[in-house]
Amino acid sequence: MDFFSASKKHSGSKTVSLTWMYPKAKRFSETPRMYIILLLCQTEQNVLAKIDSSVMAAAGELHKKIDDLAGDLRSEVLSVRAEFAKAIEDMQKENATLSTRTDDLEEEANGQANRVVALEAKVDALSAQVVRLADKADDLESRQRRDNCRLIGVEEGFGNIRPEKAVAELLKEALALDYTPTLDRAHRSLQPRPKDGDAPRPIIVKFHYFQEKVDVLRKAMGAGPITRNGKRFYIYPDYSATVRKKRSAFTEVRRLLRRCTGVKYGLLYPATLKITTPAGEQMSFEDPIKARHCVETNLRPRETEGERHLEESHTAYTYVFSLY
Repeated sequence: MDFFSASKKHSGSKTVSLTWMYPKAKRFSETPRMYIILLLCQTEQNVLAKIDSSVMAAAGELHKKIDDLAGDLRSEVLSVRAEFAKAIEDMQKENATLSTRTDDLEEEANGQANRVVALEAKVDALSAQVVRLADKADDLESRQRRDNCRLIGVEEGFGNIRPEKAVAELLKEALALDYTPTLDRAHRSLQPRPKDGDAPRPIIVKFHYFQEKVDVLRKAMGAGPITRNGKRFYIYPDYSATVRKKRSAFTEVRRLLRRCTGVKYGLLYPATLKITTPAGEQMSFEDPIKARHCVETNLRPRETEGERHLEESHTAYTYVFSLY
């Protein structure tokens, strides 16, 4: 048996003995190179065996750590899944509660919307009814004032004893009537007594006969300035506050119309301005803004000295009348 066969035979053993194969002096001196190769092989086998054992040990530890980590990870995953499942369950419960509350709120909102619609319709109906009642009340008030007139500009202290008789004599004398008007009542407006130098309070007169009231107004409109003791006063119908406000809105338009040549106009009850142009065309306006635009555009008012004096007089009266 040669060296190589011996090496192959004993390559799997951990310790290889060479003394049985070669005598000490003789074999070392004859084959030193083979001996070195054999030592290298033995060293290689020992190193490989140690490496195998180290690798196996490391692999075992690594497998153990992997198993431990896998177990921990599995526990964490299970814990997270349980937490997620509980959170999802809670969210589903809360979502169900919110859905129920949302449905209740939607139902309540629909009910409230229906109530609001009904209330809006009721408010509209009541508003229209209030407007009708206000117009009716104003109409009733105006009808109660149909027999009334207002005397503006009569000094304070006149007719304090028997105002009905004093006012009747004043009207007969100032308008040159051939009869003495029959008056039911005559009194000052219910306002505090003015201070010295202030405008006097108007006198409200109630005629017993409507025809006498119409006759007095007609003659007051046709006569010149009406005076008493050299002081001018005015006679006008006694309208309600609402009607007076509507009619006073046409003051500026009437001022312009007085400066238009050949134009006839009148303010019909309650507040409708009727204009007749020099060509005979008739127009009616209930809106003072539209009336003024038409007068300034189509009629072209002019200003003269006489018209200016009349305008100043009317402006002074308008100021006094607006106080009442």
